[in-house]
Amino acid sequence: MEPLRRFFRKYGWRYIPGVIFLALSSWIQTLGPMALGNAIDLLEGEDPQLEAVFTQAGWIVLIALGTFVTRFIWRHYIIGNARNLEVSLREDLFAKLQSLPVSFFNEHKTGDLMAYAINDVGAVRMTFGPATSMMLTGVGVGTFTVLSMGVAVPAKLMIWALLPLPVAIAAVYFIGKQVRRRFTRVQELFSAISGRIQESISGMRTLKAFAREEEEIDAFAPQNEEMQNANIQLADVSSLLNPIIQVIFGISFLTTLGLGGNMVYRGEISLGDFVAFHSYLTMIMSPIISIGRIINLLQRGMASYKRLNAIFELPSIPDFESGEMPAQDIDGAIQVRNLHFSYSGTGPEVLSDISFTLEKGKVLGIVGPIGSGKSTLISVLTKEYPVEEGQVFFGGKDIRAIPAKALRETIGIVPQDSFLFGCSIEENIQFYQPGATHEDVLQAAHLSGLDRDLAQFPQGWKTIVGERGSHLSGGQNQRVAIARALIRKPSLLILDDCLSAVDTGTEAAILENLKTQMEGTTAIIITHRLSAVLSADEILYMDEGRITERGTHAQLMELDGDYAKLYRQQSNQEGEEAGI
Repeated sequence: MEPLRRFFRKYGWRYIPGVIFLALSSWIQTLGPMALGNAIDLLEGEDPQLEAVFTQAGWIVLIALGTFVTRFIWRHYIIGNARNLEVSLREDLFAKLQSLPVSFFNEHKTGDLMAYAINDVGAVRMTFGPATSMMLTGVGVGTFTVLSMGVAVPAKLMIWALLPLPVAIAAVYFIGKQVRRRFTRVQELFSAISGRIQESISGMRTLKAFAREEEEIDAFAPQNEEMQNANIQLADVSSLLNPIIQVIFGISFLTTLGLGGNMVYRGEISLGDFVAFHSYLTMIMSPIISIGRIINLLQRGMASYKRLNAIFELPSIPDFESGEMPAQDIDGAIQVRNLHFSYSGTGPEVLSDISFTLEKGKVLGIVGPIGSGKSTLISVLTKEYPVEEGQVFFGGKDIRAIPAKALRETIGIVPQDSFLFGCSIEENIQFYQPGATHEDVLQAAHLSGLDRDLAQFPQGWKTIVGERGSHLSGGQNQRVAIARALIRKPSLLILDDCLSAVDTGTEAAILENLKTQMEGTTAIIITHRLSAVLSADEILYMDEGRITERGTHAQLMELDGDYAKLYRQQSNQEGEEAGI
């Protein structure tokens, strides 16, 4: 995974002092049992050497202090560096998501992506932080302890004490494989349940409007129970590790207690050496027991690493990170030649043989029934989906040669879903132009007809719109989105059926503002309401992915085709609503 390699090239050196101080801490810890054993030996006999005992006690205090200092330093470097990794990995993941095509987000739920950014990144951090430190501590303490045991007691006693260790390690290995499999399942279910909750909260108004709360609760319950069962199964397997290791070490303690006690009785080793030996055995047990948690964390980290790597290996938009192109080099002139497009590349065509030319400063209207390919055409023009070379041109330049970021910086688009962020009205309008002044906001709001609603906003332009603009009406939402697109003064303005929630009078006023005050701006207006395109320089009528009719409003009415029928139908409808 490239983000991981990039992190280690930049911050990997921080593990070096961490490992050095961890090794020093492990060595200092092994001095404690030796000092304790010496103190016990000094207390034996008829004339205990109390002064020497106090000296050993002083050494024990110094050993504890040395352990504290060195442990603090290695934790600062190793555990702290794992936090750096978490931040770096999450930033790389966020940047990667920005570079992926829209089709990726159509196939993945928001909750699933949240699980990647929180749970999976956190699991990788635990692998390179706590798991790494515990593993190195185990190796360091185990190595220094075994060496110290070899000095303190005969080899026979040490061999009997360490004999069960291979059994413990084998048990940890086999249980660890189960942990990894079950943790992967838990992550998958977490993604699913997060997506379900996010979807329910986002659609709460719809749920309440149709009185579907109880049904939604009933549908959520089995999913929640499945998550519970998966976590219990993971906990069942994980909980086996410590008891198994403790039983194995219990056998080791029992064996060495009989064998070592007999050696003390025969005078082969001193009581102090025997106590030191058992202290060393306890020290060995601690890292062995931690192997269970280490394996648990490693298996979780590996499962999350694979999930994240699958995201990082996805192909980005080809030119997402390519060089910038000056905005003035991309004007609003568009030419489309024999465009054919399907989402899968090999499936049924969504657009077939689309050709048109839109000169700079002209207005193009696109109308047609639902599913005719209008919005798909806009997705192609904004490089949400790739097309073959020689099909789409901006200012004479092939769209494939124009960086997506550079292209989109020249386009102001208002999609059907007028998504607003949960901040103020002013901040939402400034989103497309962060350096815009308050005067720029007022101008854009005037062009979109939003300034007439100012008195309705409790805190004026500082009014918080709520999540997805929930505090505003549908028409106000659309006009904030229009103002957001206009504030940058784009060379190409695309309105994708974004006037559906405003009345015809407001719609006419907005279109008149755009015509008189944004002269020279190329515009594409997609709409189901034909009144929005009456003055367009050309109108395309689309049906089943093809352009079936084209011309001005007058020419299409004279043609008396589908466009004319739709216009008469809407005119009659408006007349009936007006009582004419």
